[in-house]
Amino acid sequence: MSSPKRAEDIPSCWLRLEEGPDEGGAPLVRDCSCRGTSGFAHLSCIVKYAESAGKRLYEREGPSACMDPFNICPNCKQYYQNDVHKALAKACVDFVEEGFKDEKNFLPHKHLYAHALMTQMVMLDGKNEGEKAGGEEIIAKFISVMEEMKSQLEQLEQLKQLESLDWGTCLRLRDDLTDLEANGNANIGHFYRRLNSNEGLFKAKEQFEKARDLFKTMHTMEAETSLAKMKQNISELESELSGNEVHDEELDVIYLQRDYHRCLGIYGQSSSATIYAGVALAKALLDERRTIEAEKLLSNLVDISRRTHGHEHRSTKSVLSVLTSARERKVVIRFEGFSGWFQALRYENEGEDCVVQGPIAFESNVDEEEQCSFDSTDIIPFPGTPVICHGLQKAAHLNGKIGDVRDLDVKEKEDGSKYFDKDIDRCVVHFKIRLRA
Repeated sequence: MSSPKRAEDIPSCWLRLEEGPDEGGAPLVRDCSCRGTSGFAHLSCIVKYAESAGKRLYEREGPSACMDPFNICPNCKQYYQNDVHKALAKACVDFVEEGFKDEKNFLPHKHLYAHALMTQMVMLDGKNEGEKAGGEEIIAKFISVMEEMKSQLEQLEQLKQLESLDWGTCLRLRDDLTDLEANGNANIGHFYRRLNSNEGLFKAKEQFEKARDLFKTMHTMEAETSLAKMKQNISELESELSGNEVHDEELDVIYLQRDYHRCLGIYGQSSSATIYAGVALAKALLDERRTIEAEKLLSNLVDISRRTHGHEHRSTKSVLSVLTSARERKVVIRFEGFSGWFQALRYENEGEDCVVQGPIAFESNVDEEEQCSFDSTDIIPFPGTPVICHGLQKAAHLNGKIGDVRDLDVKEKEDGSKYFDKDIDRCVVHFKIRLRA
């Protein structure tokens, strides 16, 4: 028999200190980085806490800080995730919409409202008609708020009343609105792109072009990175809409490296935003067959995410999913007229034999695959596979070094066909060599 749970092992709402569902039957939730039985609460309690804490922050620090309780767990100090974050994003919009109507601080309040709308927009995926309609409504509100702010700013500039506003450095108002509008257009573009329809793709391209033109007028590192991303998005959409596949994976890596290092500088290595940026960079490295770099980055990210957010957090699972895929060693085997894809598992007999599992079907099903052993010389590594080279004569200094297979140098055969012949063809391997000073 299992021993009964102790009271301290049973989750309870950290706000009301009550177990079980609330009055409406809603269960305890936790979508942050708290561990054990800590961090659980009723969603209704979290909303009430966020509203109360938001009002206090507004009175003490002004409008810019009062959204934090709707985004960040006060216990683990990490961002909420998934459905909890989505529900709190909507609650934040209602909170700002209903709670702040002071005409004296018109611009800061509208700025806050636009930010809340943009956060809610990001949380919608548009996969069902309800979320699509909700997204269209949020977009309309965001555009309307932006027009109100721009109109008000123009009036203040004409009347030379900017100095009367008690909101940061007044000379930055125009830049702040430009930045907000540019990022808003970018997020609107992402929403339309997620709709996965031709109409959505056309609307997405239009919004990315608006964002691109605004980022061009700004002179910050963040704007430069965002500008590169908008150009990339537009190029991808043009390719998708025309049916012509044009994609520069090297540009992906350059942009995503900048974005990852930008997140490191702003949020730190433990932030889920930085971890997701690192995962995006690792995926691009894998697409470019730079597996060794990708694995090193992902191994570091998974250690950080486990330590900061826990094993069950979405960021940890996201990193692990990509890392597991990156660690698969896919090879081709051509043996006595047989050819197929396999996953290499291990070497045996001092490296003479390679144990593989497969063949790998298009819809992979491990239960239908078998393990077998082949002579190592019959194994052809798939591009992106890390290998250790031996027996090199013209580049003997690389023997024993590990590198990525970037391509297969396949020569056309006498009958006009192209296939990898281990006796005459070669693997193109890239080594990352540190040059001595």
